[in-house]
Amino acid sequence: MRYFICLGILAALILVDGQNGFVSIDCGFSGDNAYLDHNTDLKYDPDAKYIDSGSNHELDDEYTINQPVQAQNLRSFSNGVRNCYTISNVIQGHKYLIRASFLYGNYDGKNQSFTFDLYLGVNLWQTINITDAHHLYNEEIITLASYNYFSICLVKTSGGNPFISSLEIRLIDNEFVYKDVNQTVSLQLLGRKNMGSHETVRYPKDRYDRIWWEEYNSSCSLCRAIRPSKDVKELKTASSVRVDPDDPYDVPSVVMQTADTPPDNLTLMVSLSDGDNRVILPTYIYLHFAELEVLKGNKNRIFQVKLPNGQSMNNITPEYLVASHTRLILQASTDTNNYYLNLTKVLGSMLPPLLNAFEAYSFMNTTNVATNQGDVYAMMSLKKLYNTTSWSSSWQGDPCVPMHFAWDKINCIYSTSALPRVTSLNLSYSGLKGTIPDAIANLTAIKHLDLSNNYLERSISPFLANLNSLQTLDLSSNQLDGFIPTALCNRQAKGLQLRLDDNPCNSKGTCVCRKQNDHSYHVLIISMGITAVVVLVLILLAMFFLRRKRGGNILTSKLQPKWRHIRGSSFHTENPHFTYQDLRTITNNFEKVLGKGGFGTVYYGQLPDGTEVAVKMQRRLLAIGEGITEELVTENLSSDSHGMKEFQVEAKLLSRVHHRNLVSLVGYCNDGFSLGLVFEYAAQGSLRDHLSVHSGKISTWRDRLRIAIDSAQGLEYLHKGCKPPIIHRDVKTSNILLSDHLEAKIADFGLSKTFLSDGHTHVSTEAIVGTPGYVDPEYHKTYRLNEKSDVYSFGVVLLELVTGLPAVIRLPEISHILEWVQQGLSKGNLAHVVDPRLQQQFEIYSVRKIIDLAMNCTALDPNERPNMTEVVMQLKECLQLEIAREGSTSTSIEVLDVNLSGSTEVSSSISTMESSSFNTR
Repeated sequence: MRYFICLGILAALILVDGQNGFVSIDCGFSGDNAYLDHNTDLKYDPDAKYIDSGSNHELDDEYTINQPVQAQNLRSFSNGVRNCYTISNVIQGHKYLIRASFLYGNYDGKNQSFTFDLYLGVNLWQTINITDAHHLYNEEIITLASYNYFSICLVKTSGGNPFISSLEIRLIDNEFVYKDVNQTVSLQLLGRKNMGSHETVRYPKDRYDRIWWEEYNSSCSLCRAIRPSKDVKELKTASSVRVDPDDPYDVPSVVMQTADTPPDNLTLMVSLSDGDNRVILPTYIYLHFAELEVLKGNKNRIFQVKLPNGQSMNNITPEYLVASHTRLILQASTDTNNYYLNLTKVLGSMLPPLLNAFEAYSFMNTTNVATNQGDVYAMMSLKKLYNTTSWSSSWQGDPCVPMHFAWDKINCIYSTSALPRVTSLNLSYSGLKGTIPDAIANLTAIKHLDLSNNYLERSISPFLANLNSLQTLDLSSNQLDGFIPTALCNRQAKGLQLRLDDNPCNSKGTCVCRKQNDHSYHVLIISMGITAVVVLVLILLAMFFLRRKRGGNILTSKLQPKWRHIRGSSFHTENPHFTYQDLRTITNNFEKVLGKGGFGTVYYGQLPDGTEVAVKMQRRLLAIGEGITEELVTENLSSDSHGMKEFQVEAKLLSRVHHRNLVSLVGYCNDGFSLGLVFEYAAQGSLRDHLSVHSGKISTWRDRLRIAIDSAQGLEYLHKGCKPPIIHRDVKTSNILLSDHLEAKIADFGLSKTFLSDGHTHVSTEAIVGTPGYVDPEYHKTYRLNEKSDVYSFGVVLLELVTGLPAVIRLPEISHILEWVQQGLSKGNLAHVVDPRLQQQFEIYSVRKIIDLAMNCTALDPNERPNMTEVVMQLKECLQLEIAREGSTSTSIEVLDVNLSGSTEVSSSISTMESSSFNTR
């Protein structure tokens, strides 16, 4: 019946585009066209274009009574362990609500109970436990899109086959909504309740299609309200409740227009356990309030929320027809039988408490990283190209992660400090036809590629020579014809194991790298030699006349030797080379200055595809034809030799280090007399800018912990992930850059130093370089540099994150941030130390632990300092403390009860202190 209805309204569907950023999938629907769900006015697509495995099943009517139309069918997966839906056109960096629904309906006639796992990308989302064939199971998560697609996977774990009824993806286009969600934290729904109502609310009344379950809906077992009697009072108003544009929860007015109050005029109890008396902790609770009654005379409504651990929040007084909210995070309770929130009237209140709506979420860690996206693109393209083969049907989800689900026919390399990479691909005897797939060009880390014994034809692709990691390439027993690319011959001469036997080109002699005794080879060499001689003579003549006319002896004897070490064969990079004119275009003639440093000026730029970049530029004043004297040339070369050295060091290092927490090198410019480096753009500027009192940006304590973890992971990679290890030497808040989403990246490698080998414990330097306030005292004393020097500098960065102050302070009797912190701690006054702009929204033990870690990092004896691996571990523990134990704003203030004296002095001094941090380069 539904199929014919879909055909009947097909013309209308052409005009229906649904909510922008919404994807609605009816899993197992056998129709060819989308249909309109009249309950939500949303268009639902068949799922065939999102997945290439599984089979469709229709459910009997007895199981689908009073269920959504999408629950009338399902897609099940009897083959393979992991089967995945891929949803494209996702906006990377935006938040999304994702909902998956499951109605078993005894489709297989086994009437069994079983479980299977649900994955969001490479992270386990939930284990689905099927116990009732009639029950519709809903799983919902709010997450941040790390890529421009979502992968939703079902994994077989027990006797029953995984299945799914529907899949819904909803864009949350308001950055203020659900601020707890970030790149490593997602919120998994436990329950969402529309209090005092007998109506379930969703789209279009809720713009994000959140489902606000009505009073006793069985689909929301966790969010039931437990009341002392049946005489609970339900409040309701026809007037709209005001929701501000930047409201962090954006609860629909229709939800806020109803509420519950307790019958005994004292307490309203809300259960936090599911039907089996289980509680998932930590739990994020969002309570939503709005006064619905006009309070006349001396009537008032004041109440508290008491937590299971006995703590109470500050008094709550809802405003008439205005939405307000309270956020709290529950941790393990000492009373395992008490998992209730008690909304209790306080002494002096005339009216009992009320509750309009609430949401409960469990914390989901999404820190597992996916395979390098270039490799993912390559493997997905190969899968699409050869989708009819038996082996490609087992290629589901991420190619390398999780490790036990890695695809057949490939090998991956895994590292704690870098993304997983595909290093081997064996498609021998796979029936491949056509030309060698261009997608392989994206497998830049591949070492072994076997495409033998297939039906590949035409010429050998030149891009294979650009796979710099490639060690073995087997193209034997195919139908390849034509010449072998010269670049591939050169790679073979340098050690690439290349097999081309049993190809038509082999029998013709056209795909054999020519040897020096070949006649054609001699002809080519002679021709090239003659050309080279002619060019050389012309160059010498030109140089002779230039030297006589313009004092060319200066350029020959002074300039060229000093440039050759940069422009010669000793400098290699895979990044593109930009000309000076390119950089003028990119930066709009160097219009917008982002900052200045020892090397030169940093400008804002945009590549032709719209990618934002930062261009670090040092323009040469020397130019042929300007009548420059020898003295001026010598002076410029001498004064800028340090800048040239920094350019070389930074370009070389960034061309070989790759980590999500290190700034990426887009390209470089060494064009005549212009030096430039092109980096990825950090939209939020530096961490120092972010912490400045003038910035107006007040990050949360959790944001600061995430920034600390990101920065520490970048340093850990330099110390442990690079071979040989690298010491940064200039770790400071102004060299930590922040993306749009406050992801931290370490920048400025001009002073970095590389160990000669892994066995070296230190490097001796001729001079102390770095920034005052961050330089390790031990390094300053001994000139012996090691990784613990960076640890010291990072300890200072941690103190800046805690206090908001710069490293160098100019106050009476205080010159360094360490002294400021030590003075505050000696007085037992944590509030004197912590940045007052945090407004005490933090877990107290987490802050104290960070301060202790910073003190350990800045110990005078380097042997007492932790290494960066230990620092990363401790920072992650602090983040978990913040996530697990952070209470609401009012709870934090009440429990901490700390003295805020001195905060005015801190704020007024920040501006003066910041100006004292300078660079010695």
